[in-house]
Amino acid sequence: MTADQKSILNDPRVTNNADGTVSVALSSPVALTTDGEVLSSIQLGPLNGQAMVDMINYAREGDRIASIIKSSSGMVGPKGDALIKGLSGPDFLLLSEVASTFLGSGQTTGQ
Repeated sequence: MTADQKSILNDPRVTNNADGTVSVALSSPVALTTDGEVLSSIQLGPLNGQAMVDMINYAREGDRIASIIKSSSGMVGPKGDALIKGLSGPDFLLLSEVASTFLGSGQTTGQ
């Protein structure tokens, strides 16, 4: 893990969970559905092989980053699309940095 990855995991908005996942507090809540489901934090976890294939198959960098966030959060399909659409720019960047920590060589937990 690089120094940058360690520093993002020490951000006060980021909580390392005992199970290896990471909870990230959002600066702006995101409504995922029209029935009122609103998220003020997102839990991210390690990526599986299929998530890696999906990410690699995207030609554009923005789509790759969105794919990592969706897969790491476990929100795919319409729910994942609603998540990405509703995120503020700063929250998108924060989530992308945190989710990327799971890509480091040998990285098995959010710590």
